[in-house]
Amino acid sequence: MVCGGPLDARAFAAAGFNDVTVTNVDAGAANSLQDAEKLSYADEEFDLVVVHAGLHHCHSPHRALLEMYRVARKCALAFEARDSLMMRMAVRLGFTVDYELEAVSEDFTTGGVANGPVPNFVYRWTEREVRNTIASYDPGKVHRTRFFYGLRIPTQRLEFTGNKAKQIAARLLGPLSYLLTKIAPGQGNQFAFAIIKTGLLHPWMETPNRMSHTYAAQHRRLYKAR
Repeated sequence: MVCGGPLDARAFAAAGFNDVTVTNVDAGAANSLQDAEKLSYADEEFDLVVVHAGLHHCHSPHRALLEMYRVARKCALAFEARDSLMMRMAVRLGFTVDYELEAVSEDFTTGGVANGPVPNFVYRWTEREVRNTIASYDPGKVHRTRFFYGLRIPTQRLEFTGNKAKQIAARLLGPLSYLLTKIAPGQGNQFAFAIIKTGLLHPWMETPNRMSHTYAAQHRRLYKAR
């Protein structure tokens, strides 16, 4: 797991995972000191690589995702935020934020981007962006992506602000929000995506005994036309 900590380790243990490596740029938070954007592990060293609300703490969330994909043998799984109309409205109304000020420690030294003092920007993903990012990095392979959605009213964040009006509004709008996410699941504030490595090549990949006859003919015609 990248960008992990003690809570993540306990969650894995409770789920029955016994052989887990938890990494973080903060040596005190995990059992392996690693930069998620530049992992020291070999390609496909782990069966499953997971991140939970950590990519948006990186200088480049995309680079960290690609590193997860690189060291995963079977699947890379991310729990992050989704970019949606409802989330943009929530930011405008002050129910959530674009920069996580409260993530920074009380002494203003850690907790921000790359575990530094600067509050991190909350990068929010879309399904198309996830697919395009992986396809650009590894265009020869067939990948399967699965997306999961949910909603959690940010009561803790609103309690932190001390704004009574927003706290009351959140309680009143809660049922409407849940109804909206039943109709349009992608509008919720919880989002996860699994990138599954199928081990298959696209039919146009030129490898011994696997190149399709159709593509071979097209390739010969294009080559002669040059």
